[in-house]
Amino acid sequence: MLILILGIALVALVTFLVLRVKYPSRDIAVLDTHDFFTFMSGVLGFVVLGLVIGICCLSTTVATENTIDSKIEMYQEENSNIEQDIDKIVREYLEHEHDTFADLKTEESSITLVTLFPELKSDTLVQQQLEIYVDNNAKIKSLKKEKIDIAKKKWILYFGK
Repeated sequence: MLILILGIALVALVTFLVLRVKYPSRDIAVLDTHDFFTFMSGVLGFVVLGLVIGICCLSTTVATENTIDSKIEMYQEENSNIEQDIDKIVREYLEHEHDTFADLKTEESSITLVTLFPELKSDTLVQQQLEIYVDNNAKIKSLKKEKIDIAKKKWILYFGK
């Protein structure tokens, strides 16, 4: 949309500049017309400058869209590795405490099982991994929101999806 408006503004700017040159201010009768063409040329010059600045700002944001999917994938892969590590720790803990937790369903996720066992919740390694896991999930949500915002900016910039 901004690129279309920029094109229209450039055509109008060139038109007013040509008309300004075509009707010089030597003749008293066309003095008002010349002043109008000069004024409109100045206004359109500022509009074009503002549009170019806006397009440059939006373009830098839109250009980062390609990297967002790879960042989301990286965080999801890291979370998967954390889940595997925590799952391994929980399984070892369950084997160690087999008699105590014999009736516990091991089909639950390892993240859920960590919250059930106070001994695992107090383990610093598990706690750090859980914090990283939660932070990664927050980053994934933020990146998905940013991707949605980029779709809106693409529409504003060039009617893109």
